[in-house]
Amino acid sequence: MKPAPTTLAREVNWLGKATAQADDQALTRVVRMLDGLKDRGAADQVLALARQRLRALRPARPLGFMRVLFLPLDGAIVASTRWRRGEPLVPRSALAPLAQLVEHRLGAQATEVVTRCEGRTTADLGEVARLGAMLWPEAALALPAEAPAGWEETGLAASDYQAIAALSRPLWQQGELLWAAMAAGPEGPPDQLARQALLAILPAGPHALAAALAALVARAASPGQLAMVAAQLEPQCRAAAQAALDRVLDEAPPQLDLLDLNGATSAAAALVTRLEDLERCTLLHGDRQRRLAGLRRAADEACRDRFLVGLEAQVMQPAAQLMATASVPDAAVAAMELGARQLRGLEQVGRRLGGAPSYDKALATMSEALARLVPLAGDGEQELRRMDLARLVEILCGPDAAMRMLAQAG
Repeated sequence: MKPAPTTLAREVNWLGKATAQADDQALTRVVRMLDGLKDRGAADQVLALARQRLRALRPARPLGFMRVLFLPLDGAIVASTRWRRGEPLVPRSALAPLAQLVEHRLGAQATEVVTRCEGRTTADLGEVARLGAMLWPEAALALPAEAPAGWEETGLAASDYQAIAALSRPLWQQGELLWAAMAAGPEGPPDQLARQALLAILPAGPHALAAALAALVARAASPGQLAMVAAQLEPQCRAAAQAALDRVLDEAPPQLDLLDLNGATSAAAALVTRLEDLERCTLLHGDRQRRLAGLRRAADEACRDRFLVGLEAQVMQPAAQLMATASVPDAAVAAMELGARQLRGLEQVGRRLGGAPSYDKALATMSEALARLVPLAGDGEQELRRMDLARLVEILCGPDAAMRMLAQAG
């Protein structure tokens, strides 16, 4: 017997919150499991609460017909609760019906795409481009002018179908150019690729241009430079470029407290790159500059907090616990050193956000605490040794600090 709707809603909400708070490896496993489900309804509800972390982690996702179909609109797709009529966005509730419609109308061609998706993931950028070249132009032609039968089950009106279809067609028609720029997002994307894609979509009107910009900005390491490229296409493009920047400024910083140290460092480094790019953008004035400054402050605070928590959990607590352990395995010492190296990476990124005094103070406190442990350290093979403690200080503070600690401890 199926659970009652209210019970199912509670279970989905509980599982979504648990997924959002899971560690990185557990979240990746859950996403892989949910991606394997044929019925995406409840899976998408569960993942909705973890989407911010998924944007930071960007795990490779298995390719399927619907995922390939909507990659050119990725970034312009929003939760149905956030979608508003008249905005150049696509509600997530429309994806499955549109994908089923296109797949049905393309027949054997769609079957070939499905077959070629097997065993592939979103990390296979070249294969995505090849599949998209087969699919996207034909999908643009496959959408009927009127809403298909059963469309009302999405909760959207027939006029909503027409608006969403009008937004999707030009992005699919120019999907190859758009995807080339999206795939090159970590490199900017380069101005030439971005300009080529946007110029191809420009004749479709401001809504299509805004949706294309949303898709590009979502993957861009340099959203400010991308917006300036768009603003220079035609005078009326400036508003769309500034709207794309508003989307970036409205994004909350990555939840570094829910990422492991490597993930937190990668997410923080990507954010620093975007912030530094935005600070060079000449389209930001007044309130937008203030919002950018606020975003930098929030990122600085999140990075410092994650560093302090990691320093305590990866170095201070294990060192104190191993001092009281009769037999210290090499793996435990290696784990502390690995944590120290990961913390060093996060600290270097964090200093670019402006929190240098906080890191200096935290590292000085750590060195003092470890120095107090040095006289208690042993010399045996199975004990936590003085040089083990010095090695931690060397990794985090440099060799001079380690030598000073040993000299002061005698």
